[in-house]
Amino acid sequence: MVEIRGITLPVIAIKVKDAKDISSVKEEIRGRVKGKLFQGSYFILENGEELPPEWLSELESFLKELNLESINRVGRKKREEEGKCERLLVVDRSLRSGQKVEHGGDILVLGDVNKDAEVLAVGNIIIMGALRGIAIAGALGDESAVVVALRMEPQQIRIGKKIAISDESERVSPGYPEVARVEDGMIVLEKV
Repeated sequence: MVEIRGITLPVIAIKVKDAKDISSVKEEIRGRVKGKLFQGSYFILENGEELPPEWLSELESFLKELNLESINRVGRKKREEEGKCERLLVVDRSLRSGQKVEHGGDILVLGDVNKDAEVLAVGNIIIMGALRGIAIAGALGDESAVVVALRMEPQQIRIGKKIAISDESERVSPGYPEVARVEDGMIVLEKV
C-alpha cells in the first residue's frame, strides 16, 4: 500500500498506492519509518497530486510528528502565497557553524558556508564566497546538478547519490572559482 525508498540521504520518497483510508496509510508509514535511520530525514510525496486533497495536509502533519520534514515546504508556501514556486533561493549572508539552509530548487549564497554549516538543494548550489562546510546538490537524485564556489574547501559535497569527503589537508583552495560535478560516476572539481 505504501512504498518508501531512499533517494539520497537524508531524503526519502513516499508513494501511496491502493489506499482505501488514511488511517491504514498512516499506520503502515509509522511501521516503516520507525527507528533512528529516518530521524530528521526529508520526505517528498511522489504522487501527492493523485491523493485526496484533505489527505495531503494530514499526511504532512503526521510525518512531521514522526520527525520528518517536507523538502517541498518552501515551494508550497510560496505557491500558496504567490500562485507559483520560486526556483532560486537567495541567501544574502554567510552561514555559520550549525546553520542549515534547504530549498526545493537552486540556492545562491552571497557569502561563505563555514565549517559544519549545511546547504541542501534539489537543484544547483552557487556560493559567492568560500565553501568550508557541507553542500548537498541534486538532493532528489539529480546527478546533473553542480556546486560552484569561489573558494572550494568543503568538508563534504554530495551530488545526487555521489559523495566526496575531504580531510583537513585536502581542503586548500587553488585560488580560483571551481565547479563540482559528477563525471564517470565520480565527483570532480574543475576550474570555472
